[in-house]
Amino acid sequence: MNRGRRAMGQLGVGLSTVCLCALGMGGLPQLAYAESVAPDTAQLDPDAPPALTEQLAQVDMAANQKDLSKLLGFYSFNFTSGDGLNRKTLKQVIATFWEDYQDLSYKTELVAWEKTPQGYTVETKTTITGTQALDQGPVKLHSTLHSRQHWVGQQIAKQEILAEQSKLTSGRKPPKVQVNLPQEVGVGEKFEFDVIVDEPLGDNPLLGLALEEAITMENYLKQPELKLELLPAGGLFKVGTAGNKPMSEWISAILVQDGGMTIISQRLNVVPKNKSAEQSRK
Repeated sequence: MNRGRRAMGQLGVGLSTVCLCALGMGGLPQLAYAESVAPDTAQLDPDAPPALTEQLAQVDMAANQKDLSKLLGFYSFNFTSGDGLNRKTLKQVIATFWEDYQDLSYKTELVAWEKTPQGYTVETKTTITGTQALDQGPVKLHSTLHSRQHWVGQQIAKQEILAEQSKLTSGRKPPKVQVNLPQEVGVGEKFEFDVIVDEPLGDNPLLGLALEEAITMENYLKQPELKLELLPAGGLFKVGTAGNKPMSEWISAILVQDGGMTIISQRLNVVPKNKSAEQSRK
């Protein structure tokens, strides 16, 4: 699989952290993910402790008001992320994200919570939608994130992203696609990455490429080197090889047709071989 030297982006949602930017490909928009902030409308567990739901509501309010100082107040000075972000870099990616998207909407579901001696461990699933205005026309964003946050008192001390997918579309008729990718694979194992176009191509050629990048702090704000290729009818079909150690990777695809463009990126977790990856091979 084509490995760009630089990452396609970074993504996050919920009570995590997000930043979507854009791919510098001339007329093409850019996709960059970071971490997520708070939801537009939180769907909270009615049995959750009032103190926890109030914390989530306050984070929600700060994010929707784009009050970065208030939002960062909910993150510990010692905040760490499984992707290598700390509080300082988190601030950077959120600020960049908010500059590019003016009409963001966060909708978060509280999936699970557990009381701990220090506070709470919380799992959320969040959907983010928004539009970025470019000279070539609007670019629509749709992202989903499943994450786990560790609250110590009234601050998030640690965050792990369990699963994520983001999609950008532009044009009057962007390719509609289905993505087949496992959620996790063993170290060094091969995996299939299929991006299937739902509708017949007709006489319109389909251009595209696939990218495979390790998720690291160094890759969060960098842009990949891109070279589109003429694709066969039906979509993009690649076989990749997971990294040689446990990590998370972004597996991304760009599809361009006469009517528009679709960019999609999904997280692939690389786990030790002795850990079952059955859940991701559905």
